[in-house]
Amino acid sequence: MMRAMIFNRTGGPEVFKYAEVPTPEPGSGEILVRVAFAGVNPADWKNREGMLSPFRPYEFPCIIGFDAAGLVAAVGENVSGFEVGDRVFTPTNHGQGASGSYAEYTLARSDRVAQLPQGIDFREGAALPVAALTAWQALFERVSVKAGEQVLVHGGAGGVGSFAVQFARLAGASVAATCSTDNVDYLESLGVDRVIDYRTEDINAAIADWAPGGLDTILDAVGFSTLPDAMAMLERGGTLVSVATLVDDRDFAAAQEEASRRGVNHVYAIMSDEGCGPALSRIAELVVTGEIQLPPIIDYPLTEVASVHAQMQHGHARGKRVLRVAAL
Repeated sequence: MMRAMIFNRTGGPEVFKYAEVPTPEPGSGEILVRVAFAGVNPADWKNREGMLSPFRPYEFPCIIGFDAAGLVAAVGENVSGFEVGDRVFTPTNHGQGASGSYAEYTLARSDRVAQLPQGIDFREGAALPVAALTAWQALFERVSVKAGEQVLVHGGAGGVGSFAVQFARLAGASVAATCSTDNVDYLESLGVDRVIDYRTEDINAAIADWAPGGLDTILDAVGFSTLPDAMAMLERGGTLVSVATLVDDRDFAAAQEEASRRGVNHVYAIMSDEGCGPALSRIAELVVTGEIQLPPIIDYPLTEVASVHAQMQHGHARGKRVLRVAAL
């Protein structure tokens, strides 16, 4: 048996309960991870409220949480490259409907797991998977950001945005990013070429001045209603990449029709954990070498997850939140 934060019905943060549940066992191709830290993402509170029901059924008691960092506790058949005791991090199997990382143990298919290199601790490792992979895939798989291009990251101080501005700069692009007043200095410290304070500046006017010929790429990590005329800022043939929010997304077909009419592209980005281990390893290397900075991380005990969800759901948070599950 193991301890976990569970809920028996979808709803607000108050549905969480700390309970004892059976420890999962790894099947073929799976790794059992003893969790040191679990990452918290905006998708988690939406998951808790039942917004993922169109994608898969909820089974109760439900354990959510996509990100985990910890030690390999056991390996199933047909797993190679991992041994008991290895330090690892992963987005787990929760995206496929299995129990998540808000627990002492969680399962992950081996192709979703990466070794956690020396120089990154468990707390930091838990902050990486979903946020970093979402940014990585959006910029290098949904589009292919290149040197010399001009890129706008809308929501540059958040978990996804803070990785996105750095990945784009690493590719050689010039980067603009939006944020609130409190985060201007933070984005400047990440090397953003043009920081736009959306509280005091008109975003479209600022981009028209910075990129008069239009942007090559916009990564919207916030939502449609906060950047309603994004396509007007693109050059012909440019691409708007919208990170799916579940709460502020346009009708996909209508968005594509408008993009076609304007001579631009519009794609949605939803993180895929399929075979993501190599990408996680590459991102970790960039952190170890100092080419990528981790966002600010705040950690909380697992039992305080309800208050963490409330913070994320009702406010703008810089960086990442993680949960302390066990001292390993």
